[in-house]
Amino acid sequence: MTAEEEHYIRVLLSRSRESFAAAELLIENQFFHPAINRLYYACFYAVSALLVQFGVSAKTHTGVRTLFSDRVIRIGLLPNEYGDLYTKLFNLRHETDYAVLIEIDPAETRGRLPSVKRFIEAIEQLIEERIGE
Repeated sequence: MTAEEEHYIRVLLSRSRESFAAAELLIENQFFHPAINRLYYACFYAVSALLVQFGVSAKTHTGVRTLFSDRVIRIGLLPNEYGDLYTKLFNLRHETDYAVLIEIDPAETRGRLPSVKRFIEAIEQLIEERIGE
């Protein structure tokens, strides 16, 4: 891996953590629709960093989701629950960004924080392990 790729991974992971922190603030202040967006992007940036680690990238969000499923979940690098979480947030983000009348359950949104945090931490750990190889 080049120094440029390693730097890009670090930037993406920083964006992931920043998006997660923004989601926490939004939830704390009862802005649940934009919180879903930030939770999704926290995962998206982490997954994107992992894909850079694998030497692949995608041009679309759907492509990132597909690569994550094929290159990480299906081969057992991370448990299926992380693939399910990513897909759920992918769909929710799309709905909350484009469907004006969508209702968001505040308790459910708040309840996603621990899962997303574990998701990010698992990807960071996987990246660190692979950098050491």
